[in-house]
Amino acid sequence: MTENKNKGLLNMRSVFIIGGVLCALNFLAGFLAYPHLPDKVPTHWNFAGEVDGWGTAWEGAFMLPLIYLGMFILFILIPKIDPKRRNFQAMGRVYSIVILVILLFFSAIYFATLGIALGYFENLPSLINIAIGIMFIVIGNYMGKIKHNYFMGIRTPWTLASEEVWHRTHRMAGPFWIVGGFLFMLMSFVPKGFALTFFLIILFALLLIPTVYSYVLFRRLED
Repeated sequence: MTENKNKGLLNMRSVFIIGGVLCALNFLAGFLAYPHLPDKVPTHWNFAGEVDGWGTAWEGAFMLPLIYLGMFILFILIPKIDPKRRNFQAMGRVYSIVILVILLFFSAIYFATLGIALGYFENLPSLINIAIGIMFIVIGNYMGKIKHNYFMGIRTPWTLASEEVWHRTHRMAGPFWIVGGFLFMLMSFVPKGFALTFFLIILFALLLIPTVYSYVLFRRLED
């Protein structure tokens, strides 16, 4: 037990070091790019691939790194403040892998948007679809190993009330999230007029099915 605990802490420490390096790289890229950014930079794209949000050069350079920094600090605090913090130690590398994937996702989005603002890339939405898909596939692969906690995972009233419901719900949801990840990646080939509908259907299914399953399972176990 002590060996697993130490291994989990080592994995988390390594990921926090990697996350800190990524955070520094994001800010460094922002400082280097800021003098070269136009006064008006794109910050948001719709599902048709059209820019529908603009910001200042400062927002384009530093907004996402600041959001990243806030998330990074939260990820460090979660294992310390969660009432189920012992389960984070028991999860070992699972928590480390999940937060690393999320941090890499936000870093990829930041560098892609920065590249577009500087004129190196033209299209962001296809990159987002691929990044979202990879994130869902990786998280889905480890979904069944996420232990009972109050910050990460499928947190419904019924999974939080029962560790058995939590475990079985996450075991069921994992394969769905993997399939959903591949479907998100396929969105790059969906006609732009149907992209939003396709995205919402996938997301709704990935959230609704585990929620309904956790409720039905809880009631069944309760009876």
